[in-house]
Amino acid sequence: MRVLVIPNYTNFGQVKDINRDSFLLVFKSFLDNTQIGKEWEWVLPYPGGGMHNHPGIINTFEYPNVTMLQMDPIDCFPAKMRVDYPHKFFEKVIEKYEGKFNLVWSHLPEWTNLFKISRIYNKLQPIIGYCHWSEIPENGARTENSFWTNIRGILQMEVCGVNSEYQKSVILKNAALDFKPHIVEKLDKIIQPWYLGCDTATPSNGYDDKTIVFNHREGVYTGSKWFFETMDELWKERQDFKVYTTLKEMGKPYTKYIGAADRKVYLNRLSKAHFGVGTFQGYSAWSMSTTDGFSVGVPYLLPNDFCYPEMVGDDYPLLYNSKKEFKEMVIKLLDGDIPRPDVTHLAQALLWESQIEKYWNVDKNFIGNLRKEFND
Repeated sequence: MRVLVIPNYTNFGQVKDINRDSFLLVFKSFLDNTQIGKEWEWVLPYPGGGMHNHPGIINTFEYPNVTMLQMDPIDCFPAKMRVDYPHKFFEKVIEKYEGKFNLVWSHLPEWTNLFKISRIYNKLQPIIGYCHWSEIPENGARTENSFWTNIRGILQMEVCGVNSEYQKSVILKNAALDFKPHIVEKLDKIIQPWYLGCDTATPSNGYDDKTIVFNHREGVYTGSKWFFETMDELWKERQDFKVYTTLKEMGKPYTKYIGAADRKVYLNRLSKAHFGVGTFQGYSAWSMSTTDGFSVGVPYLLPNDFCYPEMVGDDYPLLYNSKKEFKEMVIKLLDGDIPRPDVTHLAQALLWESQIEKYWNVDKNFIGNLRKEFND
């Protein structure tokens, strides 16, 4: 069995962030936690250019059944990367393997559309996918964006996972503005919620008192600006807390950098936090950085909106409804007026091993039929 992966790199231009690229983390976790992944041969393209000499990418994928092929340099800034399809590279790959792929697993619907409509595509190769991001207003998209191309790519797939039922609903809502009802109905069947998993579910083993972790990217959609403005206000009122952050250049009197190229080091530092925060604004997708925290026993103060009630349950004690309530709850958590909840059960429910079973449950005969075609 041989699978061609259509990748989705977004942090590849930053050497220091190689182990934080969400696609790499998802794909590596998949390989580590599924028997199917160990049985098959995987062909994984990766960008050339600034990072191809960095050992991180090769060391991350030292698997005997993964063949890494270097593409030409591409711009990994997401808005550019989605429309920079490497035609010649994929033509060479198909030629190299004489088109013998049992499955195409795409993490980039925009490229999927271009791959399938090209002459190199073999209709006997089913395509399944995962959509990490959609250019929609809920995710802060520009007016001119790649959403149409994204939808066209999803329509080429047998099934396409997204990271929550909420994420599926906002994609369908936006698709309905431009596409006819029968297209939206088809999308409804193809798009399925596939929750991003946890590598571990480790109970808390103690924490540094009065420490808050913000381990998200900087940007409007993560609410980083208003979070740090709120912390600035709080620092004027009291100087008894620390903010652990993965934003290296933040340099506030109360911040401490906990990022690390080694993911184990990063998770160990993360596990020491009293609690984490999610200050997302108009961001419809589930946050992998929150999953990181849950996996090492760190509870998160999250918005009572978007996909978060779906992921943690309506009875989760750390959901806030406004910026004012957010600050009030931060103070209560720091002072011990809100008990620190145990989130081990949330991580256990999201363990990769159980999530991956859903990835391949396209229909009960899907994998069996692929094996049969291969043997024939």
